[in-house]
Amino acid sequence: MKIDAKVEITWHYGDERKARAIAEAIEVDNQAMPPGLKKSLNVRTRWENGDVIAKVKYSGEIETLIKTLDDIVFSVKIAEETLEV
Repeated sequence: MKIDAKVEITWHYGDERKARAIAEAIEVDNQAMPPGLKKSLNVRTRWENGDVIAKVKYSGEIETLIKTLDDIVFSVKIAEETLEV
């Protein structure tokens, strides 16, 4: 099923340094996106007031969007665990 979607996910940390570290870690992953996917998928991550905000714009098959959102959540989880070590 083809869709056009805009998604915003916010993680609340209450800690500017932690939010920045996590946002920067997952933004690097966003930059490594395959060139063909960049035409239909736009992912931007930023930090603000101790929050991490990921915005996704997508046009295409819903399965790809679901996989992308799953990848973002997993990347945040890994970044959180890395910071706790």
